[in-house]
Amino acid sequence: MLHVMLDLYGCNPELLADEIFLWQVLDEYPDLIGMQKVSPIELRYIVTSNPLDAGYSGFVIIATSHISLHVWPAYKMVNMDIFSCEHFDQESVVRYATMKFQSEDIEVHVVERATRSPRLALPLRQSSSDPACLPSVSSTERDPAWGAGNQLDRVSSEMKGRIESISMPPGVYL
Repeated sequence: MLHVMLDLYGCNPELLADEIFLWQVLDEYPDLIGMQKVSPIELRYIVTSNPLDAGYSGFVIIATSHISLHVWPAYKMVNMDIFSCEHFDQESVVRYATMKFQSEDIEVHVVERATRSPRLALPLRQSSSDPACLPSVSSTERDPAWGAGNQLDRVSSEMKGRIESISMPPGVYL
């Protein structure tokens, strides 16, 4: 289970105030990482007692967890969470966010969660409609049955192919 948290600074404030643009970002992310949307996109404009703190918050539920964002146009800042119990390519998530929000200043936090989950011992589900989770990438080290040429490798290759044209901006490190 992988949880990638992105904090983007110096973003284009016009994009952060554009509800349609933010909706599109939430709509596109599941496909980018090879996940299935299971809910409509929820996006709300939040007004607070401090006008500078106003901005959009939104999420989309995917079969294996969620993708969320919080934006503050006045601060030119975006916070995103991409959490899934299926493996996804972290670098594509970072590249896509920096490109979409026009930021070159980003903090990336990656947490491998539930490392003792009983789900890690379960075999892959055969049905593509089964939302059960794949073992985390680190399970390959614990179980040789998840070695080279398995379904995780094929999924990872397919995702990398989708984002080949996006390059990592300067100053972004994983």
